[in-house]
Amino acid sequence: MAKTLKHDLKADFLLDKGIALLWSKGYNATSVNDIVKAAEIPKGSFYFYFNSKEDFAVQALEKYFDQMFPPALEILQNQTVSPKQRILDFYTFRSTVLKEELNFKSGCMGCNIATEMADHNEAIRNMIAAKSELIKNYIAEVIEEAQKQGEVSTTIKPRDLAEFMEDAGKGAMTTMKEMQNAYPIDNLLHVITNILLK
Repeated sequence: MAKTLKHDLKADFLLDKGIALLWSKGYNATSVNDIVKAAEIPKGSFYFYFNSKEDFAVQALEKYFDQMFPPALEILQNQTVSPKQRILDFYTFRSTVLKEELNFKSGCMGCNIATEMADHNEAIRNMIAAKSELIKNYIAEVIEEAQKQGEVSTTIKPRDLAEFMEDAGKGAMTTMKEMQNAYPIDNLLHVITNILLK
């Protein structure tokens, strides 16, 4: 059956409702019943829009990344600012979102679901890995630019530095949720600014 605009709009509405649940409760604690209840539709209708809960989660993760990353990408690609400053602005922006908009508690939905499901579901793991790879590519490109301009030490390869900062960021977000405190994120930003990008 060909998809219609109405079909796509309804599927998008379900994804919005489900993202909130997946982000707060995780994959295993979120049931199809929870999603349809939040969307106020019959359970049977869910399978008109999605093949399975797994299919729903993969599409929800794709939408989450596609919504959350563009503002940060715009910062990375702002050619009116030096490359080193763009990287610092990028991590400062993410830190601000985590602290002020998400109140320490939510973290990154992709990181949360990856921690829970990467060992158990290949489709979900692949989606998160692909989005993470894309983000690291963008960061590494700007690091390389900063190194060529002499703003950042060339001791560490751009890709390795991007991988390390992103991995450290994931750990900081996990600890932030445990502590319900901004310290891990603030400390990460301090280390990036004063050590990694000196």
